[in-house]
Amino acid sequence: MIRNIWIIVCLSAIISFSMSAADEVKVKTSGGIQKIAALEQGKQVYYSLSGLSELIGGKVGWERLGYSVKFSLDTNVFIFTVGSPYIRLNTTAHNMMLPAMLAHGELYVPAETFSALLDFAMPERINWDGDGRTLRIDTEWYNITDLSISAKQNGLLIEIFISSPLQYEIYQSEGNWINLNFPDGRINRGKILAAEGGNLVYKINAFQFETSAQISLRLKRQFRKYYTMYRTNPGRLQIAVEDSAYVPDSALTDVGRIGPDEEVDVVVIDPGHGGTDFGAIGRQKRTREKTVNLELANLVAKMIRKDKQFKVVMTRTGDVEVSLDERARIANEAKADMFISIHCNSSGKKTAHGFQVFYLAPAKNDSARAVAQFENAPFLVNDPSIRDREQDDLTLILNDMIQTEFLAESADLAYMADMEMRKKLGIRSRGVDHAGFFVLNRVYMPSILVETAFISNADEESLLKSTGFRDDVAEAIYNAVKRFKSKYEGK
Repeated sequence: MIRNIWIIVCLSAIISFSMSAADEVKVKTSGGIQKIAALEQGKQVYYSLSGLSELIGGKVGWERLGYSVKFSLDTNVFIFTVGSPYIRLNTTAHNMMLPAMLAHGELYVPAETFSALLDFAMPERINWDGDGRTLRIDTEWYNITDLSISAKQNGLLIEIFISSPLQYEIYQSEGNWINLNFPDGRINRGKILAAEGGNLVYKINAFQFETSAQISLRLKRQFRKYYTMYRTNPGRLQIAVEDSAYVPDSALTDVGRIGPDEEVDVVVIDPGHGGTDFGAIGRQKRTREKTVNLELANLVAKMIRKDKQFKVVMTRTGDVEVSLDERARIANEAKADMFISIHCNSSGKKTAHGFQVFYLAPAKNDSARAVAQFENAPFLVNDPSIRDREQDDLTLILNDMIQTEFLAESADLAYMADMEMRKKLGIRSRGVDHAGFFVLNRVYMPSILVETAFISNADEESLLKSTGFRDDVAEAIYNAVKRFKSKYEGK
């Protein structure tokens, strides 16, 4: 083995003598132009990997002394074999067409072909200009920058991150594909395709055309409906995808009194999942979300009950499966003043982290559509030829109309929970957002859904198992409940 290493080192040294100096190449970034060492072999330009890492970050070192070099950059790892054109990027092998070379004690890589691989791995656009001997690193070029897919109780939430609002077309195609076309899109393919590693999609395709871009996702869960909306801070297009197996009630629930009365004193705590529905499962410790949710909910309930100002109703108290319809029925029959659903977040990206709070808020065009259809409801109901077919749609429209009364209160409760969790948890806040989760859509009171941390992130999975962190989560939610009572009681 030692003999083979020496042969490689000697051959690399011989090769390096046959390479003529190209002195330097330029690296152009938003901060200006800098230069790094370069060499030429024939007409091919090579640049120093160490020189590049000094400019863009990362760490270069021997993986196996004299044989292979490791370049770590953010979450990506490149492995080069000295004298070979083949490299490994994370778990995938690639062919640079030209070999990596040792020269003057440094690894030099072929400028044109390695830059193309670097473009795949980095969030910026990487482009090699051979005529100008310039490596361009453009942070502003992409306007479609990342993709996130997360599981929800009634489907999936797909988020496509964008630098500015874009026109788009969305359609469903055979094979359970959902497709998006962006006429003026410039897509970061590496970041988009990196989301494929989770268990929610079979395949992700990302295509960059001359004047447009396309993203296609083949989902594992069969779906029947999807809803889209733009969100800001950060800018993103949200696509809420509803599972085809999900069947809402066909009749409007008779809820009697809707929302808080003069006293804010009844709180429903909803531990997500349960029974055969495990929810998400931690990668490292195999922690089940259903267990964490119930333990957190019990802590919150204990704190609120101890206050003696509130009655607490739990949608489940043991490891049992409770349908979303049943959860909503329990909350409505309790004539609750607040509904708080507790979950853990999960992502196909191991590095995703932080907590987030959601409240119900339909898109503006959905509200306008609901009003327009509601005004025409008598015609739908009284027409025997379409009465049965339209009744389910009418029911959902009526439900949406009822719920708009509590959007402001739900948003208030969400922001209160976010603020209290920021104070207590010491992890990143992903902000307050709105989403049409079914369990929130069917409860007629101010309602939020709390994603406490990412169970798919090893560090946060450990936090979710720790007594101190759970106590902090419970106390933050309890404090938000008290703040909400103080603001709204008697109104």
